[in-house]
Formats: sequence, structure tokens, C-alpha cells
Amino acid sequence: MDSRKQNSSAHPYSCSAPAASQHIIPSSEAQTGPSFPEDPSENTPEDFGYDDCLFEFDDSDERDCSSSIIDSIRGHVYECGFRYHAYHAGKYAYPNDETEQCREEIKHRMSAMLCDGQFFFAPVEEALEDGGQVLDLGTGTGLWPMQLAENYPDAVITGIDLSPIQPRFVPENVRFYVDDIEDEWVDPENKYDYIHLRFALHTLKDRKSLMQRVMRHLKPGGYFEIQEIDLSNPGCDDHTLTPDTPYAVRDYHKYLEAGLRAMGADISAIQKTSQEMREAGFEDVTEITKKLPLGIWPADKKLRLCGLFWRTAAMDGMAGLCSRPFRAIGLTPTQIESFLVDVRKAVMDGSIHTYFPLTTVYGRKPLDG
Repeated sequence: MDSRKQNSSAHPYSCSAPAASQHIIPSSEAQTGPSFPEDPSENTPEDFGYDDCLFEFDDSDERDCSSSIIDSIRGHVYECGFRYHAYHAGKYAYPNDETEQCREEIKHRMSAMLCDGQFFFAPVEEALEDGGQVLDLGTGTGLWPMQLAENYPDAVITGIDLSPIQPRFVPENVRFYVDDIEDEWVDPENKYDYIHLRFALHTLKDRKSLMQRVMRHLKPGGYFEIQEIDLSNPGCDDHTLTPDTPYAVRDYHKYLEAGLRAMGADISAIQKTSQEMREAGFEDVTEITKKLPLGIWPADKKLRLCGLFWRTAAMDGMAGLCSRPFRAIGLTPTQIESFLVDVRKAVMDGSIHTYFPLTTVYGRKPLDG
């Protein structure tokens, strides 16, 4: 029996081990499935043995390698007090622990507010209403696809991430998969009406290949949309911050830029996205930029709240975001923590009226593509 008929609102999900990729899918029975802990962040490395595994694996095939699959999918890597994904360990620079998950929720709400409640800018509403196929790359905790699923119940939304940190129950038109978006995709070509990437562009190693992959898997006339905060250089319009002003926040992002470069990524990637989309063959490429304030200095109430969200996200995530990139350029944990004292003071300094560009770029696959 189709479990969607038993429970039309949500499904538990479990994990099996197919040949092509590891993924999370709704379980075949709404009342069965693995038992999840109340707080996954409380798990320690030794909690992830086979008997305690939070996913069920098929025993019919490849039983001998089930332990290594479990470790690579559901296990975690712990470094300097932070928890990271274990599947393709080291590929993504940032943690996946509870602090980072809460920060992702803050950024989700901040982005929606700054964009006046819009969760996308590409003209795909008609396709979504008609049951279109959507792919969310680097889905994180899955907030964006679940919000989209509620707004467009006929659309089918797939989320991909290296970390299995999505919620236990999801809308029936949402699927989450654990996989690396920079690997080749097992989906058929010309499948998706809309592909979306948010807050992960600056961590990618090969943007050109991803653009080509997206182009192949979009339907003709389908859209690719990218949203990213440009962290490379804070802006200021009232001269409270000048190129000569000592500002530890700017120094922090310069170090972060150098660290990500050492790891093969580019913190300013969004500045090149429009051109890269055109070079990949996308048409009608459109770029939209909004100013995201850091702190509560704006007079506008909406911008003040966005600034509070962004300041909170910056303070909460500061140590975790820089840990791997800073160590990649030779800084020790002690040096990092000493430096962050000044950065935290600068973030809370309301006398400097700085902002970061929140940029959205979208383009269309040619109809004859």
C-alpha cells in the first residue's frame, strides 16, 4: 500500500544502500522505521556502532560493507570541538552540528525577510503549480524545500546534501538524499524544471563542471537559481567604515578567503556567477542584489531585524566557520580564538554601519537545449 494514502501530511524516512548513491527516502510503512534520538547533537563518536545506527540497511546485498557505509553516511568527524560530515569527509569546510543547524534556520528566515517573503526569483511559479520537479543543492537542514513543498503541494522537491541532518518527518512531496553535488548525478538528464543552490556556492571546488551538470539535468526552458552572501568585502555607504578603518570583521573574512582558497574554494564566487552562467549556455541571466546589514543600525524596521538575524548568525557561527579554513593557512586553535576576541567586539560595534550583498542570480536553459 502506498504510505502517502495512509498519512497525507508527513512521512518518516529511512536509508538503504543502493548501488549508485546513498539516499534518504520515505519509508514504505508510516508506522515503521528507525528510532531517532531527541537531540542528535548529543551523540558522540562511539554512539555510531551498527547496533545503534539511526538508519536501517538492506541485508540482502553487500552485507559485508554495511558497516563502512554506515560510518560514511551517518557517522561524523570531530575536529577541535566541532562536528563535521563523514561522507566524503573534509569536502565541506563548515560544521554540521546543532549550532550550525540553528544558524541555517536563522539565515533562512533572514533571507526570506530581506527578499520580502520570496523564496525564489526565477519565473517558475507556474511550473511549480503544475507539479514541476525541483532539485535543491546543498539543502542543509531542508528548510527551503519543505517551505516550497507547503506552498506548492503538487511540486516534487528533492534535496541533496553531504550531511543527513534533515528532519525526521517531511511533507510527502519532499525527498532528501545524502550525496555529493560535485559528483556525477544518477538522475536522468532533462529531468528538472528548477534547480536551486543557496549559501553553498563559495564552498564548491569546480563551479564550471557544476554549471554543465545543471544544464544537462534541467528540462529545456528550466531555470537554475543561485543565492549567496558575498563575504569578500563588507560595504558601507556613510563613511563609518573606510578602507583605512581598523575592522576585525574585514580581517576575519580576508583570512576566511585565504583559507577557503587553500581548500580549493572561492569566497567571492557569486561575483562571477552571472558570467559563468552565460558561458555555460544559460539565457536571460538576471542578477538581483540586496544589502544585508550587520547589526541593528538601520532605521528601517525590517532591515534592523535582518541585521539582528545576520549579527546573531555571525556571532554563533564565527568559531565553527573559520576553524578548518584558518587551520588550512597555518593558524593554531589558540591563535584563532585569540583573534576572534577582536572579531566579536567588531561585530557588536554599532558605530560601524556595514552590510554584505545578498545576491541572487538565475538563468534559463535554452528551449532547444
